[in-house]
Parts: sequence; structure tokens; C-alpha cells
Amino acid sequence: MQRLPLLRPLMASGFLLLSAGLHPALAQDDVTTQNGSSGYGGAWVTGPASNPLSFLNGPAFRTTGQNTPYDLPDFAPLTALDNQLPAWIGFGLEERLRWEEMIDQGFKRNDDDNYLLNRWRFFMQIKPASWLRIVGQMQDARAWWQQPPLQPPNTNRFDLKLAYAEIGDPEHQWISVRVGRQLINYNNTIIANSEWRDQGRSYDAVVTNIHVDRVHLGIFAASVVVPLDEGISHHQEGNNIYGMYGGIDNVFLPTSSLEPFVLWRVDPSVSVEPTAESKAKTGHESEQAYGVRYKGLALNNFDYSVEAIREAGTDGDNNIRAWGTTDGIAYRFAPVPWKPRVFTQYDYASGDKNPKDPVHETFDTMYPTAHDRFGISDQFGWQNIKAIRAGLTVEPHNRWSVTAQWLNFWLASATDSLYNTSGGSIVRDTAGTAGNHIGNEADLYTWYELNRHVNVGFGVAHIFPGQYLLIMEKGPNFTYPYFALNFKDAGTTH
Repeated sequence: MQRLPLLRPLMASGFLLLSAGLHPALAQDDVTTQNGSSGYGGAWVTGPASNPLSFLNGPAFRTTGQNTPYDLPDFAPLTALDNQLPAWIGFGLEERLRWEEMIDQGFKRNDDDNYLLNRWRFFMQIKPASWLRIVGQMQDARAWWQQPPLQPPNTNRFDLKLAYAEIGDPEHQWISVRVGRQLINYNNTIIANSEWRDQGRSYDAVVTNIHVDRVHLGIFAASVVVPLDEGISHHQEGNNIYGMYGGIDNVFLPTSSLEPFVLWRVDPSVSVEPTAESKAKTGHESEQAYGVRYKGLALNNFDYSVEAIREAGTDGDNNIRAWGTTDGIAYRFAPVPWKPRVFTQYDYASGDKNPKDPVHETFDTMYPTAHDRFGISDQFGWQNIKAIRAGLTVEPHNRWSVTAQWLNFWLASATDSLYNTSGGSIVRDTAGTAGNHIGNEADLYTWYELNRHVNVGFGVAHIFPGQYLLIMEKGPNFTYPYFALNFKDAGTTH
């Protein structure tokens, strides 16, 4: 009974893209999105929870056995099709199926939900010259059996994910300009595309990428796309972000990258916290973020990453004064069976100590990749929080990784809110009498690469409430299991 409704958007998306004259560009999986990862060269300091299938970063960059054979034969129908087509045109396809269950969601007892998520993406590219390409990608994301309302981030039916023209080749030429709907993923902590979400994130933007020798620089003006339940989504006028994100390779140490950046975010209407003399209101936001990240790989097995960000500007009449840091190290014991890799990370984001003064001190996480920012349960955001993480990844097989991690959370300021991944307040104790220990989280997840284009994964997260959640929410434990199947055939690069 469901075949016809599902077939209609697929046929319509194919017709729309063909009429527009477009293709995949490896779903924009190129050097312009490589910086997003916390480790060097597309790796991650923590475990591989949030990595989508990526051809830039090797076979999903989940395991270290990139040159070993897969257990199952490859399945790449779009690559086979592209090989029969002229070199200037190609197609690609992504399909992701994920089951999730929320047990005691929102820390409310017996508030459970379980559902199936399905997302497919069909993309096309026309490349009439080495210096020009036109790219488009349609997306259909749906939730089945989820409690209503059915809306983003899980439901985003028949949308335009990518639609841009690019002059210059960022892989081979020193300058390129990309105009239109695209991904921006210079830094997962603050400006990224958040692929774990069913609809992900796109930007309507103009981006210039410069690459000269060891120096990289991205300059952009963008508006984040606000996803609709159904149909072509648009950005919000006046809600913009501008930035420059740099990278200099091999600074101080070989196999390293120094990444300074500056971001400027403007919004015509944001909530302004009340002062002792005024009530809550809205105002214009002009926020600047200045940051630097230094990451690298030493002795082939030691990963490290240090990042600090300071935020300034104004929210209406209030001054912004906030900061955050994320710092991690990891080491892989390559000669040991199963290649165990240990990692640890510390995160901090400032909170507001006095909700009535004219200074906004809550760190703004802007547009991050949400998944596994603070554990795979994705309950907390990088605002007013302190977190410590420790974990272990092993590889029982060349194409199979298993990760276990433990996290501990505190509020940075007991009088500020506990925030979710979208920046919304979960709960707030303005008196600060409930303490600041949020709780602990235990995660276990695994990924297995069946072949170059397909992987399968399973995970479970469990949050043990601390004093703060027990007092404020009288909360039970929260449990989140999932099962995921990913397919990505980006076609052939000609």
C-alpha cells in the first residue's frame, strides 16, 4: 500500500534534477568539508560514532584496514551506470535506514517512543569543463510510527538538499567559488552539516575556497536552510553567518594543522534575557566568535586536538561574553591484537552566572554536528556544560569496530539552563540550589563495513541522572538504542 506514495517523490526528484541539468559531486565530499573532523586528515579523536560513509576519508574511515579486502562483494549500481555515460555527467544515490527507541525521553517516566527513519538522496552533476560543475541533490526523509507531530529533524519530505554551481576545482586549483545550496563543514563543533539528523543541514551560501601550498582558507557568507515538513525549504531572511576559516599544515610539528577562524552571526530577532529593570524581550543579535584549533597525528598512532573559542558582540542591549574549549587525545596500540585505541576528551562551554545582569555569558554553539557531541544519546548541547569522556575502540576484524565510552556531565553555572543540542532549555534552576552534577552516560556502539558502499551499525546509550536531574526533573534513567544501515554510491569521478 505504501509503494505508490514513496515512488512519486522519487520519480519527481529525478525529473526535477534532469530538467535542471545537475549531479552528485560525491555529495560534496571533498577537501572543503574535510576540516570538520576533530582529528588530522579526516580522523576523529574520539570514537567513530558520527562518521557518515566517506570516500575522501577512506572506507567510511571507521577502521584502520583500508587496504584489506571486504567480506562481501561490492554493490555500486550508480558507479556502473556512470561508467556507461559521457564523462561530463554522472549520478549518485544514498539510502539510510535507522531504527531508534527513546525510553523515558525528556527524563519523563514512561514517555517512550520507537520509530523507523528512512532517508534517500539522489544527486546529479554536470561538469562541462574541468573548472565548472553544476550540482544538485534531492532528499526525502521520513519517520514511520513516530509519535506526532511528524516534523524536522526526522521528517523532511521531498526537499532540495544541494543546488550549487562551482567555478574552479578545490582539489586541484588554488581558488574555487561555490554559489548556491551546499554543505559547510569546516569545524564540527560550531559550523557543520550534522549528518546524523535525518534531514541534515544545508546552507544557502557563497563560499570561496583558497588552497596555496600548506595554507587553506575558506571565506563564506551563508544562511542556514530552515527545513520544512514537506517541499522545498528556504532560509530565514536576515539570519546570516559570515566567516573565514583557515588552516596551515605542519606548523610546529609534522602531520599537524593549525586552524584559526572568525565567525560573525547576525539575527534580526533573538530572545534577550531580562535584567533587573526590564522584562524578557527580543532584539537584534550581532555575535562574533574567534577561535583556533590545533590538531595532529604523532608517531602514526597518537591523535591530539586542542580548540578554544571566544564569543563577543551584542544580543539586543546585552553584551555577549562567552567562551568554550574542547581538548582530546587518543592512542592506538597498533601491534596489539584488535588494535585497541584509547581516547579521552574534556569539554567546557560557559554559562550565565547572573540571569538578571546585562551580560549574556551562555556560550552559543551556533551550527554544530550534534551526534556524539556529548555521547550518542544526543541529549545535551555545548552550552553551560562541563564534560569528561573516556573510551576504548577495538577492531575484532579488519572491517569491524566496537567502541565503549563513559561520560560525566556538570553545569558550568548552576543558575543557567541545561540545554539540548538545538540550544533550547531543558530545565533551569535560577536559584542554583539543585547543584550542578547533571549525570553520567554509558555508550556502546559498533560499525561493520560489509563492502565499500554499505555499512551496518548498532548502538545503545544510557544516562544515569545526577543530583541536578533528580531534583529538577525527578528523572528516571534515559535509554536510547539504535540500529542503522547505510548505503552510499556516489558514482564515478571522471
